Amino acid sequence: MLALITNDDGLNAPGIEPLVRVARKLFDRVVVVAPRGQTSAVSHGITINRTFRVFPQAEPDVYAVEALPADCVFFAMRQLLQEKPDFVLSGVNLGPNMGYDTVYSGTVAGAREGLMHGVRAVAFSLAATRPVPFEQTDPVIEKVLRHCLAQPFPERMMLNVNIPSREMFGEVKGYRLTSLGTRVFANKTALWKDPMGNLHGWIGGREFALEGNGDSDCRYLPNGYVTLTPLTWNLSLPQDAECRDWARGLANGHVKA
Repeated sequence: MLALITNDDGLNAPGIEPLVRVARKLFDRVVVVAPRGQTSAVSHGITINRTFRVFPQAEPDVYAVEALPADCVFFAMRQLLQEKPDFVLSGVNLGPNMGYDTVYSGTVAGAREGLMHGVRAVAFSLAATRPVPFEQTDPVIEKVLRHCLAQPFPERMMLNVNIPSREMFGEVKGYRLTSLGTRVFANKTALWKDPMGNLHGWIGGREFALEGNGDSDCRYLPNGYVTLTPLTWNLSLPQDAECRDWARGLANGHVKA
């Protein structure tokens, strides 16, 4: 069994260590291909028609790539691996990836790139707003991966796992199957002019601002539960009758130009 690991915080980020450590217990071979530096919030960007450096590390089967998380998976599958991996694992991200995060997140995109190649994929994130010990994720990672290996899920989905940090939410209370809630960024923006008259903009701030009820990840994670959210790449709305009826009217010529 072969696991391909990536992340968006970079090869030297502490969050990737528990994922590699646990994967090496469970898989016959683990290959790590991760961005050389920080690439958070790059979504599913890929590097087209531009070269990027690839840095083999002293440790076998470990590479740092001057590119994005989806690049790492895309490139590894075509150039670095001689066989298709059994799993693509991404993370562990510092900070949750829930709700809208799953669109912005490079961590989720790394796993989603595996999904798009027909490989089972899992993204892991630790819900914390500051650096905390990542060793606390080991038992969750192991539990989830052991179950995934014993009971493989359909290749048309990926799994998004968010782990509440002990420092913010206390000990893990359990696991919940969830839908996506609304992770609202409490972002801050600024606009200023430099001495030459050039305008500069800035976006920052990652404080928690969660909205969600029912079975949503944004409801259960703040209450101390590991959230397990099945995702797919398909952004269509096949079950939304209102949206489909509107589009059907347009397609049938009910809306005149």
